[in-house]
Parts: sequence; structure tokens; C-alpha cells
Amino acid sequence: MIVATAGHVDHGKTSLVKLLTGVDTDRSEEERRRGLTINLGFAFRTTPAGSSIGFIDVPGHRRFLNNMIAGIGGIDLGMLVVDAVEGVMPQTLEHLRVMRLLGVDDYIAVVTKIDRADASRVSEIREAVRDLLPDGPVFAVSSLTGEGRDELLAALDGLAATREERPVRGRFRLSVDRAFVLNGVGLVVSGTAMSGRVAAGDRLRLLTAHSPHEGVEVRVRSLHVQGAPAHTGAAGQRCALNLVGDVHWQDVVRGDWLCEPGCATPGLRFDAMVDVLEDVPRPLRHLQHVKLYVGAKRLRAMAFFLDGVADADGPKGTGRLVQFILESEFQVCWGDRFLIQDDGETTVIGGGSVLGPNAPQRRKTRAQRIQCLSAMTRGSPPAVLVALLQKHGQYVDFADFRRSVNLRDEEGEALAASPVVAPLSVRLKASDGDWLLPRRLFDETKAELFRKVRQWHASRPSETGIRADALFGQVDARFPKPLFMAILGSLVRERSVILANGLVKCREYRPSANPQLQEAWMRLRDFLLQAGFRIPLFSEIDRDLALGSKLRMAVVGAALKAGQVRQVSARRVALPDTLMQIAKVIDGLTEQSGSFTVIEAKEALGLGRDLTIELLEYFDSVRFTRRCGNARTIMDGNLPGLLFASPSLPGNH
Repeated sequence: MIVATAGHVDHGKTSLVKLLTGVDTDRSEEERRRGLTINLGFAFRTTPAGSSIGFIDVPGHRRFLNNMIAGIGGIDLGMLVVDAVEGVMPQTLEHLRVMRLLGVDDYIAVVTKIDRADASRVSEIREAVRDLLPDGPVFAVSSLTGEGRDELLAALDGLAATREERPVRGRFRLSVDRAFVLNGVGLVVSGTAMSGRVAAGDRLRLLTAHSPHEGVEVRVRSLHVQGAPAHTGAAGQRCALNLVGDVHWQDVVRGDWLCEPGCATPGLRFDAMVDVLEDVPRPLRHLQHVKLYVGAKRLRAMAFFLDGVADADGPKGTGRLVQFILESEFQVCWGDRFLIQDDGETTVIGGGSVLGPNAPQRRKTRAQRIQCLSAMTRGSPPAVLVALLQKHGQYVDFADFRRSVNLRDEEGEALAASPVVAPLSVRLKASDGDWLLPRRLFDETKAELFRKVRQWHASRPSETGIRADALFGQVDARFPKPLFMAILGSLVRERSVILANGLVKCREYRPSANPQLQEAWMRLRDFLLQAGFRIPLFSEIDRDLALGSKLRMAVVGAALKAGQVRQVSARRVALPDTLMQIAKVIDGLTEQSGSFTVIEAKEALGLGRDLTIELLEYFDSVRFTRRCGNARTIMDGNLPGLLFASPSLPGNH
């Protein structure tokens, strides 16, 4: 269990932690000289039952509020400390507000310095504190005499014993709040683990200002958890990790992320649900520049209001959907809590929870994005996914979803197959994507594709089928092409349609023969066979076959779609067998020197210069040959099997 102190300056937080643990968390010379906590302090206690309690002692002075904020993330219990003499003070209220905005739900309160006040004053302050925390117990303690210590320890030990362990899910993430070097040990970073597990030997990424996107690879040599050596650490525990890698300790600053590979990619935008405080001098405004505190990091950002209060069955209150545009790239995940201060860092003006990491530009597909974000306000990844599938009614990029909510691969697989998700969705996986579609959307899209293929057959009875690219162009733009191909693939597997040579057709469909077109093709094929290597121009075909340009264009177009000819240039087509024979002759030119020139190819083929150049440029385009100055070489030194399977080049028929 992690406990964080909160309260006004000089109300005895550090003395209280020392009373409970025996550790003075004011370790720097300046802190001891001034009697003032400046940086975060840490102490640990092992309960009689063997549980571990970690205490984070935060600064109380307003000048060090930023340091205080850095210590609150990821705690289990807030311990509000109030001086029996001074009572509730401004910083008491501000610290309590900070903890609430950062999602701390459980509290205890301690009235300190009771040796300096009479019983009536102590009773009065206890009642004032109860008004602030009506659901939390209030203890009275003297750090000087030890009065009340045992009662408080018993309560803390009881809470530690009965507290449910925080669910450990996701990839390991830790927001660094300290980095230092120990002689004989090396670089050590510490912080409260936000998610996942870590063990000695693990390889992690350290996201620093010098490498904010990819991070620096480091290895965990050893670790301490809750102040003691350990083999593993987990979410909710204070961890100190000895790291080995190509990183200097001075490059690591407070707020840098230490995380497993595969976490969300750092970005410049994220969408969030924000609790906008109205009882502050200057509430959060649209386009306002602010400071954000995420984990132990302070960030400059601009707030862009996306919408008002969330939908009717979403969270109530002063919640607003806001996109934050950051000054520099930073990693966030769904559910990360954060605090908002004005740009001058004088006032806490709100807090919130991340909904969408790496958000799209704020004005793009705004209505759909608002609908999607409303679904993202649910309280757990399964609830979010169900809402996206049921209410949003669109496909879910499941790979992106797993990264955004920080799920390990096995956790994602279990979620997709769970009883709450599997009945609602169809999962489509391909080498370039992984998607979940609502079953109704999946069935409707398949029916739409099948209908469009049949319509194509009806309008073009002599053609074999519609090109997949053309079919994609007729589908709603909500689908990316890889997902469209995955849906089409499901139709193929169901044997509803056939996909061959890039053409889609209904399984039972047979193109009707056009006698005129068929007769023209036979004449064209014989003409091309008779010409051999001397591939004719379209003008020669028009002159010698007298087809007419319209019929010639139709027969050439049909032959290209059927793969019966290949387009060599804008003014010639050739039979695949002819091109293969020419390619074999060219391949033989490289046996001695490894390369050949246009002149050598011209002589070997017995052709004119113009046709030879057109053929060589065609072979360059299909990556059979490669031009190197005035010479050419054969790519990979052989005839690739798919040389003539490439689509035809555009040109005038």
C-alpha cells in the first residue's frame, strides 16, 4: 500500500512519517537546515502481518507545490495532516483538491501537534477535518510524545491487511521521480509503478528528452521494491531499478517514462475528460495555455474544448471533452490521471483522465470523434470496448486499442475472446492490421460488397469482374484499405465471390461472349504472334487489321484486364510469351560481363532502336532490369517468376 501525505506547510507531515517509520525523509542538507521539505521523501514500514506500506512525504509549502504533485500519482491512500493549533489552512484545501482531482478516493486524516493544544481545540479541529473528509477516520497524534501513534499504526496496518491488491495488468510503466548514481552500482531510477510487472533482466525503454519517441534500450540489472531488494516489482509499488544501457544519469529527468516496448507511442495530442473547476479565479478556457502534470512530468500545453458535458448516460458534473496540444512529444495511455495549472503555475484549475492517446487533429471527423470519446469514458477496457462496438457502431482498430489502453498481447487476446466482447464482434486479422467489427456492420458490409459486384456484372456482362481497387472506391470511406481487403477476404473464404488476377466476380458468374469482340481478339492475337519480337504499334494494328480505333481500344482493354496481353508502352501491347522470350535473350547478354547496353540488346534482338528502348524501359518498370548509366544489369541475376504478373501500365489504347 502506498500512502501520500498532504497538508499545509509546517503541519508536521515529515515528523509524522518519522514517527511511523523511524525514517527522516528530509535528507538534503538544505531541508534539514531550513526544517522544510522541498523534495519528495520516501519511507517504508513492514506490518506485523508482513505487508509493506510505503510513505511518500510531499512538500507543503506552496512554492514546492509542483514537487508535491509529482508524488501523488499512483497512490492508494491519502493521509491529510492538519496542525491542531493552526487548523485547516489554504494549502490543506489545495492539497486535498489535488489528490481528489488525481483520482485518490480513500483518505485518513491526522491532527498533529496535539501536545501544543488543549483538548477542546483538538476536538474542534477534528470536527473541522471530519467536515472535509466525512467518510474517513480522523486520528490525533503527537510526534513529540508519541501519543496516538499506536492507534494510527493499527489503523494503517489494518488497511494494508484488508486492502485488495491493485490489479496488475498491462505493460510495465514507471514515471521516474528520481535518478541518481551509486558508486559500484551505476544508474538508479525510482518511481511508483503505474502498471504491469518488472523483473531483473527485463529490457525496457527509457523515454528521455534526447530520445522521446523511440527511447533508449536499458536492462534491469537489479531492483528494490518498497525499500527492500526484490526479484520483481508490480503496479502500485515503489520501485528503484538499477539500469544498464547507453544513457547518462544527467539525461534522465523527473517525469521521464521507463516502460516496456509496445506501449503507446509518444505524441503531441491527447483527448481527455476534464473536471473543470468553476470556483477558481480563472477557470479553464478554450485555447488557454496551461501546465499539465502527468505522472511526475510537467508539460506545456494548450486546451482545445471539443464538446460540453458527455452524453446522457456518461459521467455527470463539470466534465468536458478537451484535446490537449503539447509542446513536445509525450507518452500517455488511456486512464492516466493528470492535473491542470494555469500557465503561470499559480492556480490548480482542473484535472482529468486521458481518453485518447495520439489523438487525431482536433477538427477532423469531429462528430465521430466525440461519439467515440463518449464511449471511452467507461471505467474499464472491457466496458470501453463494449461501448465502442455497441454504441459507436464502428470498427475498432484492435492493435491501436491495445496500445492505447496498455494491454499486453495475451490480455488483448483474452479480452477479444471474452463473453462480453466475442458475441458482439467479428475479428479480422491480417499481416497489416487487426480489427474488431460489430457483427451487424460486418454483415451489412459484406452484403453491400456482394451487391456491388452483382451490379457490376449486370452493367458490364462481357467483362470478367471488377478490379478490387475499383470496388474499394465504391465503399464507404470509413474503412481503410487493409480492412476492406480483410472483409473482401471473408467473402472469398465463404466462396461467395472469387478474387483472381486482381478481379472480383461472383462465383457463379460467367461473362457473356461478345461475338464481335471475340473475333477481334482472335485476329489481334494472331497478328501479334506473327509479328514476333517486332511488336507492332497501335497505328500498325489499326492499318493492317482495319478494326477501327473504338473496337481496337475495346479489345485491347479487355485483353489487358484478362491478362492476355501486357502493355509495353503507351503505344504497344505484347503477348506475355513474347515478352518472356525477349527477356531470355536479354538475360543471355549478361553471361560474360554482367551488363549490357542498348546497342547490344538491339543487335541481339534484331530490332530498331525505338522498340528496343521501349522494351528495356518496360523491363525496368517491372524490375527485371536496372539501368546503371549507359548500361543495364539483370536484377537478382535471374528471371523473376512474377515478372509478368504486375498490373498493366497506364496508356492510350
